[in-house]
Amino acid sequence: MSEFVWSEPEPLEDLHLPDWLLTSAQRRRLKALLVLAMVWGLVSLMHVVPTARWITVGLATFMVIHISRLFRLQPATSLPPLRLPPAAATRRDPRSTDNSDDPNNNDSVLPMQRDGQSGLAKFGDELGGLALPRVAVLIPAKNESAVLPRLLHSLTQLRYPTSHLELWAIDDNSSDATPEVLREAQKWIPHLRVYRRQPGRGGGKSGALNEVLPLTQGEIILVCDADAVVPSDFLARTLPLFVQVSSLRSRFSRRTVGAVQVRKALSNPSVNFWTLGQVAEMASDAYFQQQRVAVRGIGELRGNGQLVRRDVLEKCGGWNESTLTDDLDLTFKLHLAGVDIAFLTEPAIVEEGVTSWKSLWHQRCRWAEGGYQRYLDYWPGILSRRMGMAKTVDLWAFFISQYLLPMALVPDTLWVLLTGHSSVLLPLNALVMGCLTVAFYRGLRQVEGLRGRRLWWHTALGLVYMLHWLPVMIATTARMCVQPKRLRWVKTVHHGA
Repeated sequence: MSEFVWSEPEPLEDLHLPDWLLTSAQRRRLKALLVLAMVWGLVSLMHVVPTARWITVGLATFMVIHISRLFRLQPATSLPPLRLPPAAATRRDPRSTDNSDDPNNNDSVLPMQRDGQSGLAKFGDELGGLALPRVAVLIPAKNESAVLPRLLHSLTQLRYPTSHLELWAIDDNSSDATPEVLREAQKWIPHLRVYRRQPGRGGGKSGALNEVLPLTQGEIILVCDADAVVPSDFLARTLPLFVQVSSLRSRFSRRTVGAVQVRKALSNPSVNFWTLGQVAEMASDAYFQQQRVAVRGIGELRGNGQLVRRDVLEKCGGWNESTLTDDLDLTFKLHLAGVDIAFLTEPAIVEEGVTSWKSLWHQRCRWAEGGYQRYLDYWPGILSRRMGMAKTVDLWAFFISQYLLPMALVPDTLWVLLTGHSSVLLPLNALVMGCLTVAFYRGLRQVEGLRGRRLWWHTALGLVYMLHWLPVMIATTARMCVQPKRLRWVKTVHHGA
């Protein structure tokens, strides 16, 4: 197999971000109330004035055109893996020392030199003449003792020179055995550094990542959730997408690639109905992601397994501490800043799925609120088409299907029950269900390798499972209209499945 040789990505001097893009969100409750009132008013108008139903026809036509493009285009073929030095050169330099026992060392950062420079940075660049980027892996962890050892072991198996690899575990004031797990891990992973956040520090995951970012030296920042498992060829397969070669731009993006997201998979796929549904959901999400990128639409970050260029991240102001979903918020900021997000179905990063309805409800409500917040926060940029026509069209199509239709379902149902009218949203809802069916079918066939009856069975299961999004979105949008801004994050408990 051919290999890809790393070269420096193009600089981003022309990256421009207006001031409003870097400021905290304001008046979300008022904006959410106005949107909900407009949706209810529009649905009521279509029931009262028959000619207004042409609005549904217009939206359905718009969706059909976009969906047909989405399903017709073929994604670009993957790049060859990055050329790396021989396996022996990727091992840690035996001459490097661990200063974790140094009594003068800062208690909050272990091991690390007092001047903030990593001892690994002094490891000679004997890489066979290959130029490679420095990668910083950030692992935010709060009460994750059950899953951290598995992730840390997988990171030690990465085929990448440790002289160019930083591992940062961020202990966010854990109350379980996480500190002990990390101290023990430093004995067998000398280049692991542990940053301990002080009690009372806010910002959640975003705050933890922002605190550590200035301490890192990586040109590429990789964020891994504590329950992740990273394949050994992860960096070799993902880093080539950052290299901006003119011949590749037409294949993968027209703009600079500022971030890369990989497909997510479950470590516990067959526990029950909820985990089987998440398998189908992740497969359909991977299919949608690759197709959206293929039509020059929106590639989205998914938190776990995301890589971001440091210079782009810093110009975007880091991670937003005023949102519930740092990944979805950063997605919008990157696209509004003028860069693309690439997506790969292989390799996949593995994580633990939730196994109960209660856990799924809390997790999906957080995702729904965070995903909706970004539309409320960045609507001026969306309406100004800063992202470009293709991305703006793609964004509106998914906003209609994911957010507007669930919100409109309540008034439409009430009008049907009270007046006996037919549903004005039936064509749009049928179109979205058909689109989901194709995505589940093709996604499960592509990434899970299912065929025949098993493929149809899991497609049907996925469609039933996705019905949970309706009550989640209805409850979330209604609550956001009446309650003050909430940034309470309900942690997903991991068990080490």
